[in-house]
Amino acid sequence: MKLLMSWLPLLCRASTGTDVPVLSMSEKADLEKVLEEIIELLGQEEQEQVLSLWLHHFTSCSSSDWPNLHASYGRWCSASRKFLVLQ
Repeated sequence: MKLLMSWLPLLCRASTGTDVPVLSMSEKADLEKVLEEIIELLGQEEQEQVLSLWLHHFTSCSSSDWPNLHASYGRWCSASRKFLVLQ
């Protein structure tokens, strides 16, 4: 988790390079899928920490639209709501 927490801000703020993108569209999609799979393996509290860090950096860097973890964030929100309703 520490590695993921260290890399997320860097990924959100990464530029695309000077002449060509550093990652192709398919590489970005593959990496997003891996990030989502890793997040799914974490517990609820760890997911909250990772996704709040992602949301903070993703929204504060207007030039970046990547990594787009909205699907993971949505799943976490739904699971959190269900958990609160059950209590």
